[in-house]
Amino acid sequence: MSKRYNTRIIKLNYSYLLSEISGVYGVHIRTVRLWVKEGLEIVEGLFPYLVNGKDLKAFLDKRQNKMKTKLNDNEIYCVKCKKGIIPLNNSVEIVYSGKTIGNGIKDFMLKGICPICLTNINRLSNENKLDTVKANFIIIREIKKCS
Repeated sequence: MSKRYNTRIIKLNYSYLLSEISGVYGVHIRTVRLWVKEGLEIVEGLFPYLVNGKDLKAFLDKRQNKMKTKLNDNEIYCVKCKKGIIPLNNSVEIVYSGKTIGNGIKDFMLKGICPICLTNINRLSNENKLDTVKANFIIIREIKKCS
């Protein structure tokens, strides 16, 4: 099972034993040994095995970036299909949450339907990207929620 690991807790100039890595991330020692087989670099010629903090961070960051999907402006991620999809008939609803982010920027949710599996798909956006949204999607309706 894939899991996201907080790489900010790793000290870059520190060397870790495999058992320390398993303790820090709460995984079994066999999982860490599997990471070594998958390409996690160990310090040569030492036993017990040591892993440099920089190598551990780079390995986990690379592993986590493989799971990410970059979406185009006209796509919404479908959790069931596990990929970016152009919604059915390229049409979406805009649902304003009434909440603001940053410097008073209002956010909203794009809601559509996946044309492959007919599941509801959602994408969070904000009013700075509203022109791009209107250029790429057919907007069925706008719903304003008050909070």
